[in-house]
Amino acid sequence: MAAARGQIFLHVGMPKTGTTFLQATCQASQQQLLSQGVEFLPATRREASWLSLTVLDQLDAERDPAAALTMWDRFVAAARASRAPRLLVSDELLGGATEEQLRRLTRAVPGREVHLVLTIRGLAKLLPSTWQQRIQQGSEAPALDDFVEQIAGRTGPIAERWWRERGVGPVIERWSAEVPPERIHVVIMPRPGAGGSTLLERYCGVLGVRADDLVTDHGDRNPALGRAQAELLRLVKEQVPDELMDRHGYVPVGKWWLARQHLAPQGGTPPRMPARFRDWCETEARATIASLRASGVDVVGDPDDLLPDPTDFDDGVAPTEAELLAAAVRALASIGVQRVEEQAARRAAQPPASRRARLRRRAGRVGRVGRELAHRSGLRRRRR
Repeated sequence: MAAARGQIFLHVGMPKTGTTFLQATCQASQQQLLSQGVEFLPATRREASWLSLTVLDQLDAERDPAAALTMWDRFVAAARASRAPRLLVSDELLGGATEEQLRRLTRAVPGREVHLVLTIRGLAKLLPSTWQQRIQQGSEAPALDDFVEQIAGRTGPIAERWWRERGVGPVIERWSAEVPPERIHVVIMPRPGAGGSTLLERYCGVLGVRADDLVTDHGDRNPALGRAQAELLRLVKEQVPDELMDRHGYVPVGKWWLARQHLAPQGGTPPRMPARFRDWCETEARATIASLRASGVDVVGDPDDLLPDPTDFDDGVAPTEAELLAAAVRALASIGVQRVEEQAARRAAQPPASRRARLRRRAGRVGRVGRELAHRSGLRRRRR
């Protein structure tokens, strides 16, 4: 039975499971959602990120804006004041919350029945996608084969953190302390080719809204990098000082500028799971399916979509130096063109008087250089 004041749905992960598309769709469809009884809080993805950082104790009082530091209080006030039957909170970083942190979030809005939403996908697709995301975000990222080896072997700090924050079993177990299994909804990301609306339909089925009513042509996607482009960015990242590797320093450059503006547009063959891990992916998928069926959680979609497909794998050979060089040359050319266009736009934005003054200064410099060259030429002639 639903609580007297309604429900709150916490979509807390997993990363790289279509979350960017789902969040952008909800943000663009807030009026449509509200008309069906769902209020999307916080109202923007930037605010949702601030909320997650607050819950995870990762805000920086000196470097984050004042609006971020007050996000928790504003969220709680808005959620408690809402009269919508259902509230929706969505940020994939929340899945990694500790027991104490998730308890704070689940108890922030008394009187509402808490539901947990997890979107998940098979490891054969998830791990290569996670690898290139780690590179963009400035996280520690060895070469793809080594990264998968660590995750599969559950060895080292990268693997320990990955399984705690993104392992389906550990996340469900941790959140089950606050949310009963029947209110944990595991939405399985469909296989490629199932249709772009399938994931949204599964997600909306949990929320009790009509997917057809939502705005999906917002054009907001999280573009993936090709294998060579991701490896190139990884090598660049290794040259950046460690003290700059944070969300205030390198991330805006690495992810939002280099990756999205200059590398992602190149396309390229996406990173795939090395074929030697195929049996491991199969085993892990079947274990996850069995665990979900035994857990009592609400499984939305076809569990067999977690099983690997032959097209998920390749021979695992790293990009050649020639491929990396080609990607680097194209990126530098893109950066150069962008710089030229920005300079031209700034010049065009100058008022006519400023442009005339700039041209006079340039003419003066050219004149001075010409006179200096003529003077030096005359001296040489006289010496002869």
